[in-house]
Amino acid sequence: MRILCLLLALIVLAYTIEDAHREKLVKNVRKLRGRKGKGWKGRKVIPDKKYDFVSGRMSPLRFRTVDDDSSRTETWLTFNYQSGWWGQLRFSSSGWGVELYACTDDKLYDGKNVMTGVPNTVKKMWSVHWDADRFYIDCNGKNVWTFEFKDSIYPDSDCRGMYTETERGALTQFKFDGRGGGANMPDKLFVKKTY
Repeated sequence: MRILCLLLALIVLAYTIEDAHREKLVKNVRKLRGRKGKGWKGRKVIPDKKYDFVSGRMSPLRFRTVDDDSSRTETWLTFNYQSGWWGQLRFSSSGWGVELYACTDDKLYDGKNVMTGVPNTVKKMWSVHWDADRFYIDCNGKNVWTFEFKDSIYPDSDCRGMYTETERGALTQFKFDGRGGGANMPDKLFVKKTY
């Protein structure tokens, strides 16, 4: 009888451990889904197509690149403002250099404006956003580059004014430049789902 009770206790213990493990796995999956962007919907990116910027659904700008062609290392994102002005973010997966138009120099490969801690994955989820003082680039949920507008090599009104609404007006459109097929084009653009 003792052996039977011991056996029954072991079976109950095994099921309890299995349930706890399953619950932990479910929590981890939910956490991972949340990081990937719960509430966001992906759409295919068309090179050089101007997308209307809808701040409530596209802030931050989120897109995914796939680094599967070593001859296409540069990603170009152009911003168009209601006043007719334009700004541009350009970065390269070869050394992770960054150019922020009207703020930094245009040399991607000089080691001066470089992203740090970019995950070593083929697919990368990028998030681009800014506030009154800084411009941010995040990759796979981690900040990899922050630029303070006060550090611009150009006049503050050119740099800060380009990416905030103080000088150029609101951002109205943006596009991913295909560079005649030579750019590392994002394959997906993500917008917030409407419910």
